[in-house]
Amino acid sequence: MLRRIRNRIWAIEDRLTVREQIAAATAGLCLVVAFAIAFGAAYVGRIEATRLINREMIQIAEMTSDRLDRYFYSVFHRVSSYTSFDVIRSHIDTPEKLNPIFDRLNASFPDFNWIAYVSADGTVRAASDGVRVGESVVEEAWFLRGLQGAVSEDRPDFAALEVATRGSGDEPLRFVKFAFPVRNANGVAAGVLVVNVHWREPEEIRVAMQRAGEEIVIVTPSGEVVLGPKGFRNHYPQTKVAEMQKRKHGAFLEENTGREMLSAYAFMDGHREFSGLGWVVIARQPAAAAFAPLRETFWTIVGIGTLVAVIGMMVAGVIANRISSPLRALAFDADRIGRESGPAMLPRQRGSFEVIYLSTALRSLLLRLGFVERMTQEAEAKAAEDAKKFESDLASLRKLAETDPLTNLLNRRAFITSADDAMRYFQRYSRPIAMLVVDIDHFKNVNDSYGHAGGDAVIRKIGALIAQTIRETDKVARFGGEEFVVLLREVDEHGAHELAERIRMIVAESVTPFDGREIAVTISIGCAAITAHDRDVEELIERADRALYAAKSAGRNCIRLAPAPAPRQTRAA
Repeated sequence: MLRRIRNRIWAIEDRLTVREQIAAATAGLCLVVAFAIAFGAAYVGRIEATRLINREMIQIAEMTSDRLDRYFYSVFHRVSSYTSFDVIRSHIDTPEKLNPIFDRLNASFPDFNWIAYVSADGTVRAASDGVRVGESVVEEAWFLRGLQGAVSEDRPDFAALEVATRGSGDEPLRFVKFAFPVRNANGVAAGVLVVNVHWREPEEIRVAMQRAGEEIVIVTPSGEVVLGPKGFRNHYPQTKVAEMQKRKHGAFLEENTGREMLSAYAFMDGHREFSGLGWVVIARQPAAAAFAPLRETFWTIVGIGTLVAVIGMMVAGVIANRISSPLRALAFDADRIGRESGPAMLPRQRGSFEVIYLSTALRSLLLRLGFVERMTQEAEAKAAEDAKKFESDLASLRKLAETDPLTNLLNRRAFITSADDAMRYFQRYSRPIAMLVVDIDHFKNVNDSYGHAGGDAVIRKIGALIAQTIRETDKVARFGGEEFVVLLREVDEHGAHELAERIRMIVAESVTPFDGREIAVTISIGCAAITAHDRDVEELIERADRALYAAKSAGRNCIRLAPAPAPRQTRAA
């Protein structure tokens, strides 16, 4: 079989000239290379496009999840604050007086649908618009859990609110329920304050986050799609939802009515003390639409490759003819020399002229290659110089973006980045950190007496003194106005207090020369050391800030230590 194929190839080669063989081989090579590049680009492009699209859609799902969590947190916090209102707690024994209060609250917040007070025996004593007043809800889960603490759930109360409120068509509206215990003067749970929140605002958030060609759906832990495009009735398996909740965010391919969809998801895990509803935000896009530009690119490359192959075949014919001409001349001279008598003139006829010509062409080619090489080296040198300049400019821009222009200290954003890194190091290796919040005493008097230029000089002086006093591993930043924040690493509360005292004394003993005068100021410092109960750096800074206010209240020019935070269970209660 191989011999027959080889003999057929030889037979074809015998019928083709050198010029035709070179032209055919060049055209075939161009086609093979073009298709190889096209398929390779399509494969790599699909992988890269999938990664980029998934990353972009994950970001959309995460932003939608964050907006929903923050919205529900604001409602959660708002309803929680109602339980401490004196006007509500004072009418626990006379609940009929709460009805107008609830009506006003319900009218003030369009996203509220129903607000009610339920006594400890499970009876609805007061409610907006009088809905369900007198009914017993003792067997409903939210009431029993609401007596113990904060409750949030997304199960709609169809039986109670179907008559009062209906959605489009015959389908009742759905609500998110928040319930909190209401305690009397003795701290005993006297009942439950419950609020039903309309889904109108979450739906507006979902629609606002959608882009053309994409859709966003909200899925409950049971796999039910609670918010999504009209007519979308897909149901996700609970195992799939549980996997998405565990992974927090990611992407996957799914089949929907015969279409392949690219889907990215983000788990709604709440915000601050609001633990979330357990929903999953899914951003979806048809794979065909996502990869349409890739297919167009593939066929464009194939078309260009085919055109290049045709042009290459034509050019190859000309080149092959040029290459085969010396061979034909040599063959003619050799045949003529064999027929003629006399001295052999073959060396001269065999192509001494062609050799010289070829040598000249090669030297010319080498000269051109050398010129191109020099041009390439110059271009590379210029590119390296431009890259170095770009790197320098980028470093300058980065410094400008991370530095306070007045003091040349870190700004808030750069400081928070370093502080978050220290917080993660503490959480992983239990290495101590501490935070100082420094404020210049009576700074307004400085501005009033010396003008803002004098105030700026004082701020620069205080920032320089703090930076000179701390270690290289510590960070200091100006948070705005006359306030500075210092991050201390590998320092406990005692060491932080000693360093704060040293800073306070140095400032108290220093003066700021300005306009031929000397400005003397003092500072107050709040100090807080990290504990296992601090959830993030913002809480540590907040505790140090509260200690600063204590130092201000104590007469200024002093230091106050922040007390350790209470355990989370205590604060939640």
